[in-house]
Amino acid sequence: MGIIEFWLEAKTTIDKLIEEFLNSNRDWDLVDISSYILKDGKRFRGTLNMFFTVALGGDIKDSYGGALAIEILHSASLALDDIVDLDTTRRGDKAAWVVYGNRKVIFITNYLIPTALRIIQTSYGDDALNISIELWKDTSVGALRDMYDNSDYIRTIELKTGSLFKLSTVLSAYASKHYNTKQQMLDVGKYLGIIYQVIDDFVDYKTKKVEEINGSAKQLFKYYREGKLEEYVRSVYLEYKQKYDELISNIPFQSKYISEIRSLPEFLANGLLKEANIDKI
Repeated sequence: MGIIEFWLEAKTTIDKLIEEFLNSNRDWDLVDISSYILKDGKRFRGTLNMFFTVALGGDIKDSYGGALAIEILHSASLALDDIVDLDTTRRGDKAAWVVYGNRKVIFITNYLIPTALRIIQTSYGDDALNISIELWKDTSVGALRDMYDNSDYIRTIELKTGSLFKLSTVLSAYASKHYNTKQQMLDVGKYLGIIYQVIDDFVDYKTKKVEEINGSAKQLFKYYREGKLEEYVRSVYLEYKQKYDELISNIPFQSKYISEIRSLPEFLANGLLKEANIDKI
């Protein structure tokens, strides 16, 4: 099975897991707003968790708790980002805060985040929970740097985006019971997260007016102004793709998955570019 086919099947599974999660909550307002926040995602991060679990020889069902928790955390973080950035649309629809108001969305995300962390603890234990809390904290630090600190672009996107990618990949070490690969799997997520975000920021410059650009993409403005944006983005992509390639050679993945694992940086980058009708960097 190729990576696209795996992603499509995983996305269907994750959507069902989210539906079951929502149905397990009886409060109507809670379900209504949570459902809106969690709907229509690409489920890349949850898919990565499921994919690397089986690539490490684990049972895909053991990844379900991690995949669900990751998608809850990711969707909650996006809902909060939209409030901070005053973004009025998300996933082709109105942002949650536009529909329900700031207060309700903030209260619901304050429910969803610890609930997701509890799912991780129940599924994989206290050590996985502790790592998850640290990575969620890093995500928050990245969001602060995104707003107030322009000194180190790579560090900002590693924290802001890479942290949830790291959570996706490290939980596969727990789900597959390959605990000795935890640090390596954290680095896998780090490199994929950096690649994903630098391409995403590049897309912003190609699809938006400069004055509309916010977040980490603003830190690329000096390269845009100097006419070196493509050169810089390409160099970052190639640097972290090389690091990724070198790293995965030392992880005991099952051989039948190696080709798809090697293709992941290109898959993520091309997906973002194609969605924006951009041929290449």
